[in-house]
Amino acid sequence: MKKQFIAAALIAALGLTACGESEKSDNKTEKTTGAATTAEITTEAATEAATTAEITTEAATEAAVPTELSDKYVDFNNMSFKYNGHLMTLGVSTLQDFLDAGLEPKDNYDKVWKESFYGDPHVAGCAIEYSVPLGNSEAYCDLYFCNLKEEGTPMKDCVLCYICYDGSKLDKKNGEYCNGFEFAFPYNLTADELTANSGEPTYKEGENGFFYTETSTVFTDEERSIVFSFDNKNDWTITCVNMTWTP
Repeated sequence: MKKQFIAAALIAALGLTACGESEKSDNKTEKTTGAATTAEITTEAATEAATTAEITTEAATEAAVPTELSDKYVDFNNMSFKYNGHLMTLGVSTLQDFLDAGLEPKDNYDKVWKESFYGDPHVAGCAIEYSVPLGNSEAYCDLYFCNLKEEGTPMKDCVLCYICYDGSKLDKKNGEYCNGFEFAFPYNLTADELTANSGEPTYKEGENGFFYTETSTVFTDEERSIVFSFDNKNDWTITCVNMTWTP
């Protein structure tokens, strides 16, 4: 009888031990599963945060590209003008954008342009130069397109880095801008109107050259510039404007 009691007690004790081990095992599984779930949630949150950051960056980049002419005549965040009704922005618009807007092709612009841009579009051979005749060819608008990549790129993908519009004499005769061009300022802008709108220039060259400049962020030895020339013998009205852009 004693033997049977002892055996029953041993069986009960073994049962309790096995049950305890099972509970510990279950607890470990629950903890492991919980840790894995937490890790998954953390990873998902990090992924969502990264995605949000990408979207925010994309939105900021898109927001930085102008969609209309500035109300300031000197605006280095919006160095834009219109060509045939299409907004063109230095540092953004490509030669292909101008071709799409009606610029007559003078070459095969699918060809690769191998010259890279190092901050100054006026360096000989750096830019693709295109002169647009204004009116009866008494004046021209010069456009320079540069390759902003380290490797070669199709000419059509080169980016506008310089414009010089010299049609003011014709504009005054016609009462408007020539040959599809339009700027943020009026075609008969005066020096007083310029400074009233955009402040005093960074410096003046002679009496009639008003230079507005800003140091470039990438090529810190170079400057972005917007330069107005005025006829100081004829009511100080504009004769020419040129804009130079560099990253």
